Amino acid sequence: MLSKYFYESELECKGYQRGNGCCNGLPADGMNVELMQKLDALREAVQRPVYVTSGYRCPIHNSKVSYATLSFHTKGMAADIYCDGMTVDELADKAVNIGFRGVERNYDMDYVHVDVRPEQYYFVHLNGADYECDGRGNII
Repeated sequence: MLSKYFYESELECKGYQRGNGCCNGLPADGMNVELMQKLDALREAVQRPVYVTSGYRCPIHNSKVSYATLSFHTKGMAADIYCDGMTVDELADKAVNIGFRGVERNYDMDYVHVDVRPEQYYFVHLNGADYECDGRGNII
């Protein structure tokens, strides 16, 4: 296990499932410790399972699924998550309260991106576009 609630298999690169020729693994240095601690804290705050749809992405996989060339997923510092019975806003609000510095409310695909980037940055993905927002999801 990587943490109290999350297994390696949940955070491993999944590009191999799409035939992308990726690594099917984790970063050489492992997943970021702060990320894992915050994911555990989030799991405890919501008192139900938190599911990871995308954790680590090797550069090959990331180039196929994201336009972000400097994605925190490629550094083991990000995860895309959802929680049954919670809206994007409810889960994102909890993530902001836990202290994730990067939080995206992805309304198009019904998940929340969380990361532990150095600076605070909140954004919304809606109708195919990204917008900067405040910590409560209000577009700036």
